[in-house]
Amino acid sequence: MLSRSLLRAASVAALVALAGCGTSASPTQADPTALLAQAKTTMEKASTVAFTLTSKAVPASSDGVTAADGVGIFDASTPKFKGTFTGRLAGITGTIGLITIGPDAYVKFFDEAYKPFDLKAVDAPNPSDFFNPSTGMTALLAKTANPTLGAQVREGKDIVQEVTGTVPGAEIQRLFKLGDGTKPFTVTFAIADSGELRRTTAVGEFFAGSTSTYVIVLKDYGKTVEIARP
Repeated sequence: MLSRSLLRAASVAALVALAGCGTSASPTQADPTALLAQAKTTMEKASTVAFTLTSKAVPASSDGVTAADGVGIFDASTPKFKGTFTGRLAGITGTIGLITIGPDAYVKFFDEAYKPFDLKAVDAPNPSDFFNPSTGMTALLAKTANPTLGAQVREGKDIVQEVTGTVPGAEIQRLFKLGDGTKPFTVTFAIADSGELRRTTAVGEFFAGSTSTYVIVLKDYGKTVEIARP
């Protein structure tokens, strides 16, 4: 059976709602709050976004995701998600697939076919919820505290502006069911001139007693994607 921790950790792949699609306007480079606000607006207007996830210092004693690829469709009534996650179950590394359409979830264990799965039964988050433009990932952008400008660095063909702030642990726990809800997470956003969020680095106690890092690289903004029930 897929462990609750792995399903919870899988949700970080959309982490911290930290994905978005672009607009044509240029962000205000001197104001980190304005940059985050534009990234939030851009995300809410997005249709789809794909991502890849990598990690560091995920504790060997804990079940959890170490890498992922996925795509989400933003929709106020029926958001959707499809992805593949690599992680550890009882010390064994494996790959699972997860499709969610609104409240319905389908899980693929290793080489098996997708089967209906009750996420609530294992108290796991539903990744579709991350792509609700009103209550999903954008809430985390809006609640990032004390944002400060960092470096301007190259991300692919573009120069991006880094913004670092803290996201309350209660928000991470509410949306992703990770952490204990009391400790904040340090998050660095890399935002392009277009307003697209290109990369997110989140550091904190996702697993009790250990500090881990997750890096999400965002791509294929607005690309046509079809996510259907298996």
